[in-house]
Parts: sequence; structure tokens; C-alpha cells
Amino acid sequence: MKPIVVIGSGHAGLTLTRELRMINKEVPIILVTQDDGCAYYKPNLSKAIALGKSANDLMMKSAEHIKKEQDIFIKTETKVLSIDVKENFITVDDGNSVERILYQSLVLATGASPIKLPIKGNAKDDVISVNTLDEYREFRDTIENKERVLVIGAGFVGIEFASDICSIGYQVDVVDMEAWPLRRSLPQELGEAIVDSFPKDKVNFHFGSSVVAVDTKDDGYEVTFASGEKLVTDVVLSAVGIRLNVDLAKDANIETNRGIVVDNCSRTSAKHIYAIGDCAEICGQTLPFIVPATAAAKALAKTLLTSDVTELRVPHLAVAVKIPTCATIVCPSLSMEGEWKLEGESPDFTARFTNAEGEVTGFALTGKATTQKGFLLKECVAPKFG
Repeated sequence: MKPIVVIGSGHAGLTLTRELRMINKEVPIILVTQDDGCAYYKPNLSKAIALGKSANDLMMKSAEHIKKEQDIFIKTETKVLSIDVKENFITVDDGNSVERILYQSLVLATGASPIKLPIKGNAKDDVISVNTLDEYREFRDTIENKERVLVIGAGFVGIEFASDICSIGYQVDVVDMEAWPLRRSLPQELGEAIVDSFPKDKVNFHFGSSVVAVDTKDDGYEVTFASGEKLVTDVVLSAVGIRLNVDLAKDANIETNRGIVVDNCSRTSAKHIYAIGDCAEICGQTLPFIVPATAAAKALAKTLLTSDVTELRVPHLAVAVKIPTCATIVCPSLSMEGEWKLEGESPDFTARFTNAEGEVTGFALTGKATTQKGFLLKECVAPKFG
């Protein structure tokens, strides 16, 4: 029997292999990853510094543990070179040899990579991004015995890192092209409440600006903004967003857009090939969150191993943003067409995003208003795909 082959050992890939094994104890499963294959919870990366957690502390299970627990074969530190969609095999290189792996079904869980900014300067390559456990390890080692950190980006990841490291005494500068943090996910009043919650003596925000150059300066770096303004820092962290890993699929002539294009059953344009997690674009939507990745993995496991072709159903996209100084919950709307309706006073805001029909398609809560999450979830229209 040909195996089910999964490419990628992130949350989506490992959840899928677990769900597959729960349904069928016999089907052969091969997981291929360019990493070491360990399991860890990626959202913890942006809150672990203040907790004093090392990269090893964040690792939940080793590849060897997963291999034995799920009774699957895992190829770690292995690069997938190509996909042959006609003959149903992938070609891989583990550093020692190149081989072909046949599949009955192939699942792409290739995730996403940090966007690399077009920064100039003689230290542009010293800008750090944190999207994996190894990158967290590098960042943690880099900021040790340092005092100042510049965070580029005030989205989910950037604002959480700024909150995490300032809480243990680092001097933090945050630069973002938008006018307030989490600009695409909540209205200005909530963004300002978040900014106001940060200690003024520890965090400086530079909105409506961008970094154009990073150069060495004494023992640190001189950062130049588009406005010409300069500041000096010890570490530069880029958290401006992610680029979905679609190159492998694109090279195989599988349909891609921003992500790997799939229907509401995670099927790509190629027969027997599926995509889930951060890399997937589901009926025109990209969903870089844990909840939809989990839901997609569970639905796909049923599709692959039962007669039930299961559509993706996501109960909600509500995300708790890890900012201890200002509790924040965001449930992004899948449509940008609509308007915010605001209630409350700073910092306790309730914001509903409503469409033309008056339906609540998303919401954001700050402060004491976060206790209203359950009520807002009942009001909110569940995401629909297809």
C-alpha cells in the first residue's frame, strides 16, 4: 500500500498525522520535514522571553517520540525537491542521498516564512525574524546582555514581542507603517488603548514610518527610517508578516495565488494532493491561525480515510493577543467590506465589525470587555467557505 505523505511538521502537519492514526492504525504515513520534526506551540514564541523559557523548554515532543507514539515514519532535515503529479511521487534530499517517495495522497503543510524586507545597509543581514523554534533560540541568545530592541511591525507578532521583552526591562522601539497597532484587525480607539497600556519609559512607538537601512554603530546598530530619522539599538527584530510557502506547489503546476489554492475540502488543483495550514488559500481566504489549521487537519483526515468527504467548518477565529497590560481578543472578519461599531470607554472597548446586512462578521475586545467574548461569538456569523 502506498503511504499518505505529509510535507511539513508544523501544527497542521502533526495534527493531521495524529488524526489519521486515530482513524486508521494500519495505513502507512510518512512525514517529511526540513526541520528536526519536534512539536512545539508556535504562538508561545512571542511570550516566552519574559517567562524565561529556552527553546528546549518550549519543545513538547521530539520527532522520535512522535514517531513511536503515532507509529509513523519521519524524515527530518530533509528537503523536498519536487512533486511529480502524474506519477504520484516526490523527490527528496536528506543531505546524504536523493530518493523518490511514492504516495497515495500527498498533503502540503509547508507553512509560511517571514517576509524579508528590502532593507539596505551594511547590517541588513543581521535583522532577525522569529517564526521557528531555531529562530527563537537565535533571538534569545542575541538579546542576552543587551538593553535595546527595535521591533519592525505592530501586528499580532510584533506587538506581542514588544510586550514580552519590555516587561523584563528592555528598552523597545516599535515601528509600523500603519497609524496604530493591529490596524487591520481592530479600530483606532482599541489600538490607542493598547499603546497607552505600555510603559512610556520603556516603549516608544513610531507609527506611519518604515525602516530603510540598518548599519553597524559602535556595539549596536543605527536604524534609518524612511523619514530620515535615525535611532540606535542593540537588536533589530522584523515582524512584518509572513509569505506563504507555495514554491513547491507552484513548480509542480499546482494552482497557487497568495497561497496554495484549495476548495473547502482542502483539495488542490492536482488529483490526490491537498494543502492545509498557513500555506493554504481556502476559497480565496488565508487563515494563519491555530483554530482553522486544526479544523482543516481533522476534516481532511476523515476525507482521506473514510467515505465521508468532509468540508471545513471553523467555529470561530477568535484570538487572544498576548498583551498583559491590555487584555485583547480579536476575531477577524474574513471580509473587509463593512464598518466598525464601537461601545465602551478606554481601555474597555467592544467593537463589532458589521456588513451591509447588519450581520456581525468580526469583533475586537479590550480590557474588561474581553469577558464578553462568549456573547460576541454567539452574535458573530460563522466563517463560510465555498
